[in-house]
Amino acid sequence: MGSHLPARLFAFAVGLGLEETGLRARTGLGAAALADPDARVPLSGVYELIEAVCERLGDVASLRFIAGIEAGDLDALGFLLNTCPDLGVALARFVAFQALYNDGERFEAIDVGDDAVALRYTPFGPPRRAHAWMAEVTFLDFLVNGPRWLGRDLEVRAVRLRRVPTEDLELRRALGPVEFGALCDELVLPRAALQVRMPGADPAMQAFFERFARDQLARLPKDGSLRARVRAQVAARLHQGAPTLLELAEALGLAPRTLQRKLQAEGETLAALVDAVRRERAAALLAGPQPLSEVSYRLGFSAPSAFFRAFRRWTGETPEAYRVRVRTGP
Repeated sequence: MGSHLPARLFAFAVGLGLEETGLRARTGLGAAALADPDARVPLSGVYELIEAVCERLGDVASLRFIAGIEAGDLDALGFLLNTCPDLGVALARFVAFQALYNDGERFEAIDVGDDAVALRYTPFGPPRRAHAWMAEVTFLDFLVNGPRWLGRDLEVRAVRLRRVPTEDLELRRALGPVEFGALCDELVLPRAALQVRMPGADPAMQAFFERFARDQLARLPKDGSLRARVRAQVAARLHQGAPTLLELAEALGLAPRTLQRKLQAEGETLAALVDAVRRERAAALLAGPQPLSEVSYRLGFSAPSAFFRAFRRWTGETPEAYRVRVRTGP
């Protein structure tokens, strides 16, 4: 992960009274790396830092942190977004260049119906508290800071978070139309919002920052995580049923035991990755008009009843109830 945002978060944590030496020991984030604008720091250490802040502040940690974020905290990417012609272009650039500040995790812009688009977050590794914080911080940047850098309020259709409901009323108010216990973490905007002009729009400066960002991106190591490659293979094959370890190993040119061992080294299992891909795709499919039997088929379940059982495990409700709730709003 790029060092700019972690350095800002580390200073924030110390400002809360967290002891610096203990924080460095817990996170493994050294002073030299955080001070180097070109350094990359391990995502696992950033997660530990986030969780230390959450232990001190509770659920409001994300809201407190986002209040002080500036465009420069994302380095060249922040300035690139600010100089784009409109929000739609800025969102596309955010997705395209996200590896500049974060690797392992993933944000995607996904169509959800004819008149809406969702910014969806996929975390890295086994579930942990830091994942909810990362989603909240990104979405709160739109909700809290959006009026400041757009010069106007931003219409939001829905905020969906996988986490359990928060009792913090300040955070609930900031999140607006929030739905907890969702299938995935996503911020839903009306498509018309993508036409909102960026106040700092400047074609020449955008071209400059985009060239700079592309050059930086080209210098980064390619995403070689096995997790990312397996997810892509699972998504491509899911309509044929959940792929087996042998099928995926052959597709990736690995021995099955090697694939299993390498996934374990990244803190993953094949079953967990298949479950995660299914859950994320279910959110998109249930927003559409397809019958539930077709949704079940496209998710690779052997029968609709298997899909229904998995869905209850994910959300505690039926696919029909979830579909109604998503379409009618929180």
